[in-house]
Amino acid sequence: MKRYTRRQIFITLILLALTTFSVVLIETLNRHQQAFIRDRLQERAREELSHVRAQLEASVMSDIYILTALTTLVSVSPDHDVQLWAQLTRQIKHQSRHIRVIGLAPNDIVKFVYPERGNEKVLGLDYRSVPAQWQSVQQARELERILISGPVDLVQGGRSLIVRIPIFTDAPKNQQYWGVCSAVLSLGTLFLDAGVELMSHRFDIAVRGGDASGQEGDIFFGDPQTFAQAFATETVHFPYGSWMIAAAVKKDELSQLPWNHRYLVRVMGYLILAMVLATCYFVFRLYQVADERALHDDLTSLPNRRYFMFSLEKQFSELEASADTNNSFGILNMDVDKFKHINDFYGHAAGDKVLIACAQRIKGVLRSSDLVARMGGDEFLALLPRITDYQELDQICQKVREAIEHTPVIYQQHIIDVKVSIGCVLYREHFENVEALLHAADDRMYSEKNEKNAQSSSKSNL
Repeated sequence: MKRYTRRQIFITLILLALTTFSVVLIETLNRHQQAFIRDRLQERAREELSHVRAQLEASVMSDIYILTALTTLVSVSPDHDVQLWAQLTRQIKHQSRHIRVIGLAPNDIVKFVYPERGNEKVLGLDYRSVPAQWQSVQQARELERILISGPVDLVQGGRSLIVRIPIFTDAPKNQQYWGVCSAVLSLGTLFLDAGVELMSHRFDIAVRGGDASGQEGDIFFGDPQTFAQAFATETVHFPYGSWMIAAAVKKDELSQLPWNHRYLVRVMGYLILAMVLATCYFVFRLYQVADERALHDDLTSLPNRRYFMFSLEKQFSELEASADTNNSFGILNMDVDKFKHINDFYGHAAGDKVLIACAQRIKGVLRSSDLVARMGGDEFLALLPRITDYQELDQICQKVREAIEHTPVIYQQHIIDVKVSIGCVLYREHFENVEALLHAADDRMYSEKNEKNAQSSSKSNL
């Protein structure tokens, strides 16, 4: 029925609108949730970067503090023998994870190095002959401050930081320069202990400020683009000078989280949407089944009286309003003869089988556009659109009769001959309403039935 189709379309459009709105809402909420998570992760990364900065400062200052024990000893007793220096430097190196080499250079010429093994080539080195190192030595003396230089290429190989501590024997006047204490700090272990290496697995980390020159210095760790893309920066302060450390997103921060955390809103949203849609579908199917049962006969699956009357009234109204007088339709009223006898003699199951067979045979000979309905009991009605004369209508009646009566219905071991009485009527303008049209078809059906009964009685009397 058209009204049913329109209802289906209406409900489908509502569900599509609901689904579209829900998808937009879910995706919007998902974007907000992911943005919130990114902000939280970056906030934690800022805190972590601040912790890394503090650890770098603490580690370097701790090493400097340990080294001052040696420089204090030298400044107080500059003429102590090498063995005492060796004993003290051994203890200093044992206390620090980062200090690799300690050197003492009276008058800026290296006279003592610990450990000596592997660093023999540095003994006797005049810093003035190595411009790359002399500059920091000279600067430490002039500033009278502890200076951190590097990373630098060492004579003994490798790259490390170098702590320069100028030694004066007349502190605090600092007029009598004794020389310099140089300590090589491993950049790798320093970054490892401070958490730089660990953080670099999740973020792009870069450090600039070679020779403690701050944000204007060269980048000596990481990708230069990191500073352009950084979401957080920290300044690492030293006794003189500083570094700048930056963190940028290496990849989507959300990829660091389990998938159920990344897409929690999306998963929950689509799960709820699926449940809502499934519930809507289930309710709609229940409605369809109820509506189908309300409009169809349970036994034969044919449309019932309600369905047929709606269609007939619609057809009748359309022709009444139409200016085309040549258009018409036909009505067949079909009633199974002696159906009560079939029920009483063979049983109601046999009667049901006869009705189902009649329904199938009627539909089999009519057109797909024709409407066949069971009105109740053993009565069937058919609405035949576009039938304009009784000759055509009578031919259809004959086809229906032959289809029903040609083959008996077999029920268990019984053969049941089925006969039918048919009354047909053609729509004409003189029919005032549907009831008049159906009454005419009913009269003709009963006229045929009475005629058959009269013939049967005559044969019985003979």
